[in-house]
Amino acid sequence: MKNKYMDSCKTKVLYILEKATLIMLLSIVILLFACYKNLLNMKHQYDYITTLESKVSYQTKQINDIEKYNSDMFSIHWIDYTIWLKQCATLGNTYIYNYTNYLNMISIKSQDELDVISKKIKITKGNKNYNKLVKFIVIDKRRGTFLTNDMENINTIKKNISSFLNTDDALYNYVFSKGKWFNITYNTDTAPLYTNKIKDPKNFIQAYWFPKNYIYSKDDNILLKDILQSFNKEIENELNINKKGISHVQQNIKGNKIKLTYSIAIIIIILIVLLSLGKTRLLTGVKNSYLVKLLISINNWFDNRKALFKITFYILSSSLFLILLYIMFNMKKSNPYLSFICIIYVFLILPKIFIFSKQLDKVINGADQITNGNLDYTIDENGDKSLKRLAKNINKLNKGFKISIEDQIKNERLKSELIANVSHDLKTPLTSIINYTDILLREDISEKEKEDFIKILNKKSLKLKSLIENLFEISKMSSGKLQLNKSNVDILELVNQSIAEYSDTELYTDKNLAFVVRTFKDNIQIDLDGNRMSRVFENLINNALKYSVKNTRVFVEIDSIPKGIKLSFKNTSFTALDFDKEEIFERFTRGDASRNSNISGNGLGLAIAKSIIELHGGIMYIDFDGDLFKCIIELYY
Repeated sequence: MKNKYMDSCKTKVLYILEKATLIMLLSIVILLFACYKNLLNMKHQYDYITTLESKVSYQTKQINDIEKYNSDMFSIHWIDYTIWLKQCATLGNTYIYNYTNYLNMISIKSQDELDVISKKIKITKGNKNYNKLVKFIVIDKRRGTFLTNDMENINTIKKNISSFLNTDDALYNYVFSKGKWFNITYNTDTAPLYTNKIKDPKNFIQAYWFPKNYIYSKDDNILLKDILQSFNKEIENELNINKKGISHVQQNIKGNKIKLTYSIAIIIIILIVLLSLGKTRLLTGVKNSYLVKLLISINNWFDNRKALFKITFYILSSSLFLILLYIMFNMKKSNPYLSFICIIYVFLILPKIFIFSKQLDKVINGADQITNGNLDYTIDENGDKSLKRLAKNINKLNKGFKISIEDQIKNERLKSELIANVSHDLKTPLTSIINYTDILLREDISEKEKEDFIKILNKKSLKLKSLIENLFEISKMSSGKLQLNKSNVDILELVNQSIAEYSDTELYTDKNLAFVVRTFKDNIQIDLDGNRMSRVFENLINNALKYSVKNTRVFVEIDSIPKGIKLSFKNTSFTALDFDKEEIFERFTRGDASRNSNISGNGLGLAIAKSIIELHGGIMYIDFDGDLFKCIIELYY
């Protein structure tokens, strides 16, 4: 009884946990995000501590240096760029902004007026004069006017002011030659004192420098001591702030570590519970969770609605969202329920509106493109189900229409070419027969001439007969009336035999071609019609003899392929291979589009060869690389 009770309790617990699977998974996601955020915060905090510690170390060194130099006030060597920039250049920059109404004076005064003002300028703090420690030039780019306290070199500045405006190097070289330390800025971002009160900061160039020709005197002791003490106080304040900052950040890191530990512990406990459920229960729990079921049901139900319903829903929901926003902005206290409804609209409904609108625009634009004659255009088939179905149907109609038009255009063109080619190839020998017959009917020709003309008539008659026989043969093949007499044939022997039959021809001798046969084995038996296949090889060999470059080689390669063999006939063509690879197999189509009379043939050879191969269940196609013509046959066992 106790065991049954325990099993029953275990089953109930597993059932409850299975129902809570999605909640646990969402909890893991939230906790992982919290861990990531804690780790990111800790990294930033450690980096910040490193920065603060570096600052503390540097500031401690500065304080030690100040204490060291405090005993030697008759030296200027303890002043460095940082002290000068903070205590002198920044003071000078502040003085200039205040004195010129944030540089506005330089833009409204003439240069003569500015020269008078320049002579009167004294950078002071209390009763201390900083003019010896800070020299400056502030230039208005548009007007070319400037203000400076470098009165010793004012004529040089006037002389070079145009070059200061046109190139950065000219001003830099001038300041570099005059200053031990310097600061140059072209838009106030890097000025000793940054301010956004200047109306047009990009219109001004500012340069501040510590003069190289500064001569120390005992009269400067009070000023230098004041600079040193001010800087020391500033550094001490910054040092204390940075030390407090380090302590504060360390406390934050400790708190983040505790939070991270708790989060990881909870994640581990949830993972152990999920693992105990097993893969099947996990998947079942997610699929059967009410939230997932509800979301899927709502989405499917909505996707299957009519377009009018969807548009109406989008309009009403958008109107409601705007009303809720108006109410929320006018409420003194935020309402979480209204906020939740707005979040649902923004993250669930608004994306669907965007997707629907975008897809609708694509369908409309695609339909316009297609109706305007762009039959290559394809509408994207995604997004809303109804629009996706509409786009798919339009694409199908467009594809079928495009294929129909292409086939019609191609058939019309091929029909015209076929008529022209048949007429040409029948007319040529027939015209010769008629002409030579007329000559033979004359009484003023010799017996020798009659004999030659009769031979020509015989040759032309045989050519005409061959053409008509080929037409009948290809007609039989097209109608399916041609019967194959298959037997077991050695394909390699058949190839060699076909080559041998042409080896004593005049064309073979004139071209001086060498046939190279390569095979993967010496005996290749295959079931086929030997006579018909011999006709194929003869056509291809004859083709190579006609179109190959003289004194070259013709390669015949036989390779093994899955469930069959592949034969490749390769030759170097003397004519340009610029024809369509598919159309070359059409009847009366030749590689030389001009149908050069120097090359005999009627364009039926490849068409007949391909038909014979296809009757054997094989395939035949051509390819070329540069001038290398390749005719490839695949036959299957």
